[in-house]
Amino acid sequence: MAHSQTRQCDTDFFEIVEKAGDARSGMLRVNGTELETPNLLPVVNFYGGGTSASLYGGGIHRTIKEFINGNEAVNGTDFSQYFDGVMMSVSSLTDYGINRERYEDYIAEPIKEREVLDFDGTLFVDSGGFKFLGDRKLDGSDFEVEANQKSIFEIQSKLGGDIIVNLDRPISPNDGYEERVKKARLTAENVDTFLNLTDGSSQIRYLTLHGYNYSMLDTFLTEIEAVIGRNRVHREFDGVALGGLVPVKDSKQKLITAVSDCRDVLNDWGFEDLPLHVLGISSSSIPLLAAVGADTFDSSSYLQTAINGKYSTSLLNTVPVDDTDFSNCDCPVCSDPELVSRMQGNVEYQKDKLGAVAVHNLIIQKREVEQIREAIRSPGTDALVEYIEQSLGRDKSMQQHAHRVVNESLGGYF
Repeated sequence: MAHSQTRQCDTDFFEIVEKAGDARSGMLRVNGTELETPNLLPVVNFYGGGTSASLYGGGIHRTIKEFINGNEAVNGTDFSQYFDGVMMSVSSLTDYGINRERYEDYIAEPIKEREVLDFDGTLFVDSGGFKFLGDRKLDGSDFEVEANQKSIFEIQSKLGGDIIVNLDRPISPNDGYEERVKKARLTAENVDTFLNLTDGSSQIRYLTLHGYNYSMLDTFLTEIEAVIGRNRVHREFDGVALGGLVPVKDSKQKLITAVSDCRDVLNDWGFEDLPLHVLGISSSSIPLLAAVGADTFDSSSYLQTAINGKYSTSLLNTVPVDDTDFSNCDCPVCSDPELVSRMQGNVEYQKDKLGAVAVHNLIIQKREVEQIREAIRSPGTDALVEYIEQSLGRDKSMQQHAHRVVNESLGGYF
């Protein structure tokens, strides 16, 4: 391909350990943290209201942070393995209409240095581009912060992000060609500023890409190259974040095509060694997208499912939490009588019921991701094909998607 060029970045933070067809398993190492891939990063709102006494955040978000801490508030169990990596968005800082004093307090110290928190996993701080697409500002109760590349990077740095991304202009399924190109150019201008502000010495830098097929992704990357130059494209990024997929999250066919084509574009541009993160997608899509080459994902679905009163029994299925027999699950939440009691509603605050359900939902997803990693690391593709067939192939709504990834990315059925 005309774009192919050997990437000469000297970082070794990502190591591919094993491959199974187009799927791959590896290790991300950054700032003393290790994250096995494929992996799911739960979205966590570390702040967003409250005070230091409430772990910098109220409601169900506070309960999630109590689980991260593993303190007496959640009966002392250690849940840190399920938060080995997390995603936080800059946009969440003002979700609760905080005042300037509180906002400045939030960003005064990196998250992992906060005494009230006990989080030491990999911290991925998103730019919040999707939320800022409209008004381009962070709104507090008595202040505004313009959401430009410089201000977003400053916040990402103050929060102590291990992995950060440039501020992007996400595309929409309704955008025409000219609008997509315009957004690509605006993103490219942010990329230029982003690289001028960073040197990659203390943070891993991901480039955001948008598109639903090869042509769209190639065009997006071409526009970025036109602004910042080929040398910088190939030397200064450590990973790629594929965004803009949330509007098509209910179409497995479109998700598979987008991720598979993104991996093809990256290969043709000489980026085959870069980790690929898929923004905002999880649950039943994880096995499919891991099979076609995605390395990490992030999502708040574990939390939103709980808020909607649903308890996950698998990646595909949920039941009403009020109708659940918790003895059928052996996860650390469902194995703790106190936490089971909370999920049964024996709590003063609803956040403590739903927070426990949310962490259970997360554990279900994380366990499935672990099985996917193990299957990829087994010899050949048979183990991964069997996993996809067992977990997705027997569900009528998922059969065609399972068959597609097996036939297109894993060499077909054994």
